[in-house]
Amino acid sequence: MFFLCGSSSVGENEESFTRKTYDFVVPFATTLSKINPAIIFIYVSGNRTDSTEQGKVMWARVKGRTENALLQLPFKAQYNFRPAIMKATKGQVNVKLIYKIMGPIIAPFVAAKTLKLSKVGRAMIHAVSKGYPKSILEVDDILKLAE
Repeated sequence: MFFLCGSSSVGENEESFTRKTYDFVVPFATTLSKINPAIIFIYVSGNRTDSTEQGKVMWARVKGRTENALLQLPFKAQYNFRPAIMKATKGQVNVKLIYKIMGPIIAPFVAAKTLKLSKVGRAMIHAVSKGYPKSILEVDDILKLAE
């Protein structure tokens, strides 16, 4: 199962972002794991997510706490995808204006960490169909799995 719901942390405080992230995702996944533990659950987190849950960056702590809780659930497999900068794809809708503006400006400086949405999607499909030895997939893992 692909779990692709979520929101940006831009303009959010920790309490609000926790409600929209941890408090929404973990109970949903917990219920799902009870209904069908044979599911492969994929959660889209983010580059630099903080698995220690102790760092200074609010969104990274919340995402880290969410990933850690998901990894404890009895799914057949559970993958946390941590893409970095996403390139908008032609025809893609609901791209925030800030990403439309900043993406092309910063992309040349971080080309190795830039992913097309199509690559992330292909990697997700391959994670389900072929599996992957790691539960936390960073940019290099996503690119490798997308091949």
